[in-house]
Amino acid sequence: MKHGKKCNFIVILVLSGILLFEMVFYYLNHTIPTFSVRSTTESEIKDELIIALFMDNIIADSSNFYDNYFPDSYPIEYFNYEFKIKDIKKEGEPVNVYITFETTPVIGPHIPIGDDEIIYKVDALGNKILVNFIHKKSYEIPERLKPNMIKSYPETK
Repeated sequence: MKHGKKCNFIVILVLSGILLFEMVFYYLNHTIPTFSVRSTTESEIKDELIIALFMDNIIADSSNFYDNYFPDSYPIEYFNYEFKIKDIKKEGEPVNVYITFETTPVIGPHIPIGDDEIIYKVDALGNKILVNFIHKKSYEIPERLKPNMIKSYPETK
């Protein structure tokens, strides 16, 4: 093999290795959201769609609570299959839609850290406004994670 071809081969091999490493690192550190294949009824599909449309809001509003306790080194994960729609109703003048979600964020290998209820108001233009975030239950945090927490995790009754 000539020197030029050998250098090109080595460069391609190194770049391929770097690309492969970056892809593996990305997929290990990022959740790939997907719809459930088990949802088949129209009602289940509508619930999944609504959850997907609110996912960014739910994550941002949950983070406002959990970021007070868990450092960035303990990334909290939110999986759409851990979200449930508890209630949807229309009320008020002007009429708005109120939607209540139940969520269970996790840390590490799917260790649940809490159960929360999040209520949004949606106006006729589709604007989503947080009405209330209620931390309903705290789960026991594994001992190995406690030393690096920002402050003690709230206990619930």
